[in-house]
Amino acid sequence: MPPSPAARRGTGRPANGRARGKAAAPPQRAWLERWWKVALLVGLVTLGLPLAHALFGEIFALLGGAVLFGFLLGRWTAGV
Repeated sequence: MPPSPAARRGTGRPANGRARGKAAAPPQRAWLERWWKVALLVGLVTLGLPLAHALFGEIFALLGGAVLFGFLLGRWTAGV
């Protein structure tokens, strides 16, 4: 019997059901996987935006912050 279309196409998961790529974080440290990114983003907003505003002006701070936030959000959610 030929394989089904889903089997030929692949589901992105190996036979054991675990996702490919990075190994899963240990359960006791899984909360760190998300919250260090939140802390980094908060630190960039509270320190980076006023500094960019003082050094380069309001337009650069607003546009630079939007571009950086978009880039980080896109990278962090790319695997989802």
